[in-house]
Amino acid sequence: MLDENYSIKLTIFEGPMDLLVYLVKKHDMDIADIPISKITEQYLQYLDMMTLMNIDFAGDFLYMAATLAHIKSRTLLPSQGDDGEEEDPRLEIARPLMEYLRLKSAAVYLGGLDMFGRDTFEGGMLDKQDSKTEDDLEISIGLFELAEAFGQIMDRQYRDHTVDFSTNTMSVKERILELISIFEIHPGISFLKLMDNHHGKPMVVLTFLAILEMAKMNLIEIKQHIQNGMITLYYV
Repeated sequence: MLDENYSIKLTIFEGPMDLLVYLVKKHDMDIADIPISKITEQYLQYLDMMTLMNIDFAGDFLYMAATLAHIKSRTLLPSQGDDGEEEDPRLEIARPLMEYLRLKSAAVYLGGLDMFGRDTFEGGMLDKQDSKTEDDLEISIGLFELAEAFGQIMDRQYRDHTVDFSTNTMSVKERILELISIFEIHPGISFLKLMDNHHGKPMVVLTFLAILEMAKMNLIEIKQHIQNGMITLYYV
């Protein structure tokens, strides 16, 4: 039976800055002009959703939530009327967010530099990726995209997100072993297919927790098609 205290450690996957970046990109926000009320509301909604899914997030997520709430309250206060121009409170989050993006972009760039024997070949060998068309292209995604897809599935299939595991006799570890057996036959499987509700809501949630654990153990890669948005899990 699934332990009611079982949880996924969110910090293994992403951090609070990653969640802010995801929300800014998702809602096409300008970092220099962040709508603080909207992003605070979206941020708290994600924390609520992760709590419902029994995902354990570290204290830095709560600290970020408190920071956003503090900045929001400051933006609602009337101007002090000083002679000097008062600094926009939103810069308290905009500055570190821009710096985080700058460092992350640099890391991605450095990680993408050609390494002889990995990305370059003798004799003019062609990279297999060159033969891929746009219809075939997929991008790697993180926990937040996967969690949102799971939340949408739960919204469509079930009005109530609470889960009663009292009748469930399978553990997360046992479900992982089942999924590995499936992946050994089908190395790439649609996330929607794995989330089939044929076996009921407890199994759907259990499968999602098992997928998160497999991602933590680097057993699977999570990718999304750039055109149709389909999420596929690949066994590695």
